[in-house]
Amino acid sequence: MRRETWLPATAASAGVARSVVREAAAQAGLEDEQTWDLVLATTEAVTNAVRHGAAWPNDCILLATRRSPRGLQVEVRDLGTFHSALAPAPLEATSGRGMQIIAALVDRLEVKHGDGGTLVRLEKRRDSGSRRASASGRGVRAAPCSGRAGPLGDRSSEGGAARHLRG
Repeated sequence: MRRETWLPATAASAGVARSVVREAAAQAGLEDEQTWDLVLATTEAVTNAVRHGAAWPNDCILLATRRSPRGLQVEVRDLGTFHSALAPAPLEATSGRGMQIIAALVDRLEVKHGDGGTLVRLEKRRDSGSRRASASGRGVRAAPCSGRAGPLGDRSSEGGAARHLRG
């Protein structure tokens, strides 16, 4: 089941995102280390969306989780643009390593840009020996955001250019 959460486009939303992903990872049967990796990768993706992206008209970014046959997918969507050049950051730089950190932590990373926004999709797979989660799930959970939460409209489509960084 897909679960969507609107997060205010602020740094504090990284903590809410960690809680949402931690819960979804437990339901999807991810082990502790896999969960830790996915939570950290999500923190980086949310931080990137807040710092470098653009909020939706409701002043939020969208976090979605979805169980996949192999594990858990996490999506972070904003209305910003993404420049796909992933050159290594200079050694003395204090930022600029988020995408490389994400790529090192997840089993699959996809970045799509187009239709006026950016989608970062992460996937972490279960080990073959991990337990299977129950089929229970929840629907959309709303976080407080200023403004109105409008429909996704055409932005929920999968159109636009995609860049598969790992998979």
